[in-house]
Amino acid sequence: MSHDIQTSFLTYVHGILTADATLKAAMGGTVRLYPVWAVSDPTTPYLVHRIEFQANFGEWVTRSGTYILDIWSTTDSAAEALAIKDRITTLLDELSFNTTDTVKILTGCRLWSQTEGLISEEDESIWHYMTQWNFRGARAIEVTNIVNR
Repeated sequence: MSHDIQTSFLTYVHGILTADATLKAAMGGTVRLYPVWAVSDPTTPYLVHRIEFQANFGEWVTRSGTYILDIWSTTDSAAEALAIKDRITTLLDELSFNTTDTVKILTGCRLWSQTEGLISEEDESIWHYMTQWNFRGARAIEVTNIVNR
């Protein structure tokens, strides 16, 4: 069975964000969270996320990278996007976790805020708030597969 650390990570974070009642309330009752790209003409507000892993030379057990989460809102002010960002920060900043499927896929993971800010859009009613997070964790399933080859 193939286990993908990227899918495992995104599934774990998806579960945290979509289950949170406060975030649901800030987003009008439903947390719409899409991987990489949103669907065509999505209902706002919505979120788009992805992770970019990098190789850790000399540290083959670990994986680090950047988790990117974009907030999209269409309102008269940035207040909705900022309220969503505040709740996401509460949920994710300094988060420590392990992911599991049928086996432990990532272990000793940590997520912490790197940078954030509003991004200019051509339409004045579109608020785009970008967040970037540092990630570091041990790739447990890949290490097991490498050791056992």
